[in-house]
Amino acid sequence: MICSQQSMSDPTSPNPELENLKAQVQALRDSERRLMDTVKVAAGLMLGLSAVLVVFSWFASHKNYEHDKQAMQRALEATSEQRQAALFRELNTSLTPRFTAQDQAVERKLAELTQSLRSQMAGLTNSFTNAQVPGEDVNRKIQLMAELIERRSSHPFGLLYFDYAIRAANAKNFPAATEYFLASAAAFLRSNDELNLNTSLARVTQLGFPNVRADDFATRPALEEKFTQLHDALDKANVNGKFTVALGDLRREYGEAKKRTKAK
Repeated sequence: MICSQQSMSDPTSPNPELENLKAQVQALRDSERRLMDTVKVAAGLMLGLSAVLVVFSWFASHKNYEHDKQAMQRALEATSEQRQAALFRELNTSLTPRFTAQDQAVERKLAELTQSLRSQMAGLTNSFTNAQVPGEDVNRKIQLMAELIERRSSHPFGLLYFDYAIRAANAKNFPAATEYFLASAAAFLRSNDELNLNTSLARVTQLGFPNVRADDFATRPALEEKFTQLHDALDKANVNGKFTVALGDLRREYGEAKKRTKAK
């Protein structure tokens, strides 16, 4: 009995119950640590899988977004083209008859004016032909009167001469065409019609004089006369070098035509 009390009162002796409790606590700690490691691994896997899903979702949505964007752009372009085509059709439908009517009216007035001038010139020619041969003074007065009429109606005469020139060029009568182109250019210069003036000058230097030879100046003295008139008028109106290039081309082609012995 005494020994039993001594053993119980000895602090150095191990207590089985206490040791058992320590072992259980250590086992619980180990289990808790393993559980936490498992939770951490599972959380890491879930985070990685979530990141993969997010990247895949972004890639898929971005690809779908680009596809939808291109589809919308194509649809907008097709719609815009259809509307533009419809607008052009409406404009053509509404404006074409108006422009056609205006062009026909202008052509009709020009034809009437041309016919009237032709009739007047034909009447003057017939009256001069059927009349007795006038004297030099009368001829000079008639010439001055014709020049005065031509100066007062420069633009209509320019159109008439240009029409004559085109007809002569189509008939391959280039000396006559050159003479009429020179006359039309002089008339358009007097009427300040620069567009038709430039057109007539281009016809003279590109179509007229290149197809004229020296003999044509002898058979058609008016060629040199019309050239001189146009040259002097251009030289007088050459303010700030406005017609310097045209004058140079005109002189060059005139000089080559005067030297040419054979037509091109």
